Amino acid sequence: MSSWGFRTFEDDIACDWLEDLHDSDPIAFFVKCLDLSGLDNLDFLACVGVVCTSEMLRVVVSGPQPGLPEIARQWCEEYRELNCQSLLPQAVAGMKRILKPQSEMWVRWEDHDELFEFWLSHQKELIRDLQAAIPATA
Repeated sequence: MSSWGFRTFEDDIACDWLEDLHDSDPIAFFVKCLDLSGLDNLDFLACVGVVCTSEMLRVVVSGPQPGLPEIARQWCEEYRELNCQSLLPQAVAGMKRILKPQSEMWVRWEDHDELFEFWLSHQKELIRDLQAAIPATA
């Protein structure tokens, strides 16, 4: 696994995703990453897209979290007014799919015994934060 920690951007592929975000229209990029239609089982890259998108949505609605890399903090500063609340329900739904044993991300982390519980707790906290930020009318 290319991860050195359990947080979202403590992973080489997630850091590559963050660079791609900088070169993209954020809403279009997020929509693409959250589109899991037609996928019965989530491969690792689809999972990374959902988790990274969810993390950056949390950054926009709640501010930077501990462990967020500087490049993500800079992005947050530039896009702190991004109107992305409509994507929160889809992000929560995607995150819940990742936390099922059928997702490749779950399988990879489950094999990482010493960090699995930390990873799982981090993902559940991310879901809670996103759910709390969903407007009441959504």
